[in-house]
Amino acid sequence: MCRLKATPVTLLCSLGLLFLLGASPALNRDPDIPEISKRINEFTVDLLKHNANSENAPANTILSPQSIFHCLAMSYIASDGNTKKELADVCHFPDDKRQLLQPLADLRRQFNASAKHKQIDVSLANSLWLDETYADFRKDYVKEVQDAFGASLYRVKFEQKAQVSKDINEWISEKTHGKIQKGVNPEDFSSRSEPGVIDEPGLVSVNAVYFKADWDSQFDKASTRKQPFHISGSKTEEAMMMHQCSRLPYSENDIVKFLEIPYIDGIYSMYIILPKDIISIKGLMEIIDNKMIVDLKRKTFDREVDVLLPKFELKSHLDVKDTLSKMGIKSAFDKQKADFDKMIVKKPEAFRIYISEIYHDAWVDVHEEGTEAAAATTTVHFSLGCSAPCSLPPKQFHADHPFIFMIVHNQSHSILFSGWISNPKELAQ
Repeated sequence: MCRLKATPVTLLCSLGLLFLLGASPALNRDPDIPEISKRINEFTVDLLKHNANSENAPANTILSPQSIFHCLAMSYIASDGNTKKELADVCHFPDDKRQLLQPLADLRRQFNASAKHKQIDVSLANSLWLDETYADFRKDYVKEVQDAFGASLYRVKFEQKAQVSKDINEWISEKTHGKIQKGVNPEDFSSRSEPGVIDEPGLVSVNAVYFKADWDSQFDKASTRKQPFHISGSKTEEAMMMHQCSRLPYSENDIVKFLEIPYIDGIYSMYIILPKDIISIKGLMEIIDNKMIVDLKRKTFDREVDVLLPKFELKSHLDVKDTLSKMGIKSAFDKQKADFDKMIVKKPEAFRIYISEIYHDAWVDVHEEGTEAAAATTTVHFSLGCSAPCSLPPKQFHADHPFIFMIVHNQSHSILFSGWISNPKELAQ
C-alpha cells in the first residue's frame, strides 16, 4: 500500500516597503494593547533575538514577523497534538483557534482600512494554492482560511512546475508592487516520491505585506550628508545621515533611548531603539524584551529632538524553516510526526501532511521623501545643526551606531516590520 504524503509548501513572501520621515501630534501614551498584537509582538522580539544570536547573524536585517505569523496561522488552525503545541509555544498562538481567527481578521481589516488614506499604501494579502491530485482538502478548512484570512483560492496542478511558480511569483509581485518578484522556483514543486511512497506538493500558502507612507514631516533633504557610523567602539564606516529637529515622542531608561517617528496623521510610526553606549546588536537584543519596549512607549512625551538617522535600502532573505526549527518547531517539518490531519479528508490509505519549506523575503527603503530616486550625495564631512531653530534645547538622538527599528500600526499597536542596522557599508545600494 502506498503511503500518501501530500506536502504543503508554506511560503512567506513579503514585503515591499517605502517610507518617508517626519513628526506628528502627541499620541496615546498608555496603550491598551489587543491580545493578538501582544502575541505578534512577542513573536517579533523572539525572532529578532534568535536571529541576532545566530552564528551567521547579518549586519543589517529587515523582517516581517507579522507576515510569518499570518502564514503559519493558516497551518496552525489545522494542527493537533505535539505539532500544535510546538507552533503555539514558538509563535505565541492561543490554544483555541477562535481566539486567533477573528482577531486576525479584524487586524487585517484595520490595516487595509488605513490604506484609504491618500498618502498611505498598505495591504496584507493571503492566498492558498491547492493541488488535490492526491490529498482531498477539507472544505471547512479551505473556507475557514478564506473567511478568516481573506485568502484568495487557486486550484492548480503542481506537476506543471514552471506555470505554477510563474503564477505564484506574479501574485507576489502584484501584491508587493514589484518589490518582491520571486518567492518560488519550479524546483520547489519537484516530486519527492519513491517506490511505495507518494510524496508530492499539495498546498502553498502565501502572505504578502506592503507598506508605503509619507512621514508627518519630512527630513531636510539638503541636510543629508555623509557622517561616521560607529560599528563598534573602535571601528567606523561612513553613512548617509538624514537630519531633522522636530517635536517627537521620546523616552529613555538607563540603557537605551527610544524615539517614535510617526507617519502621516499618526496612523503608523517607526520606533527606534538606540543604546546609549555603542554595543553590538547581539548585546542589545540580550537586553531588550517586549515589556521594555512597551514601557518605553508608555513613558514617551513630546519634546524637541535633534535626529540623525541613516538613509538606507535593505533586502533580506530568511530561511524560516531552519530558524523556527532551532526555536523549537520540529514535528511540523517531520514527515513522520507532523499532524495537520484536519486539513484533509481521511482516506483508507496512510498519509500525512507536513511543511516542506518556508520562504521569507523582505525589502525596505528609508529616505527623506519616500521616492526611490535618491538625491546626489557628497563626501564632505561637517557637523549638522538644526535645519530650523529649536525653541528649546533639543534632546540628541543620533542613530550613528547599531540600533533596532520597528514599523507599528498605532491603532492596534501591532508591529508590521522590524529589523536592525549595524553596518551601513553592507546596505543595498
